[in-house]
Amino acid sequence: MKKNLFIITCAALALCFSSCTKNEKPSDSTGDDNKEPEVPEYRLLENFEEGGMLTWTGADGCSFEIADNPSAKGINTSAKVGKVTASGAQWEFTWSTSFGSNENPDYLAFSKDGYVVKVDVYAPKASVPVYLKIEGDSVPAVEITDVKTSKVNEWETISFDYEPKQVVDGAYRNFVILFDAGVTTDGGEVFYYDNIRLCKE
Repeated sequence: MKKNLFIITCAALALCFSSCTKNEKPSDSTGDDNKEPEVPEYRLLENFEEGGMLTWTGADGCSFEIADNPSAKGINTSAKVGKVTASGAQWEFTWSTSFGSNENPDYLAFSKDGYVVKVDVYAPKASVPVYLKIEGDSVPAVEITDVKTSKVNEWETISFDYEPKQVVDGAYRNFVILFDAGVTTDGGEVFYYDNIRLCKE
């Protein structure tokens, strides 16, 4: 009897000791609720999907239309893109309506969204000079003229850095883009562009 009582007492003490020394991992109460919201890396200004975000018009002989992506792979798998068919004129260009609307423009905010405009382009030849101009209401237009394509019949991203131009917020409302700028050709060249965005770098 005493032996049985001793065994029962030892078992009870062991169970008590195990319960008192158990180390439970504290629960993580932070979860995902306290995560910082993700900040978009760029402001998208045009992607030509569903009719496009802006209205574009060809000038000085070139024509513009929204078309199927000629090569939906690599850096640009979009369904729709902008298509410019050249007339061969030296300074032909394509211009857009205002960001937002002509009645209520949504001006570029460089200090918030960045100073670099990036454009995906698809050209039939390399070393094509591409000019990009931004226009406003009461400020002179600002144009970057030192960018050229480097690939043939393949999507690539070209960049236009407006920070050295000392542009200001709330002044610029639309784009003008020139392919083969300053060059006279026989015409008929086709250029595609897409995914125009304002980036921090």
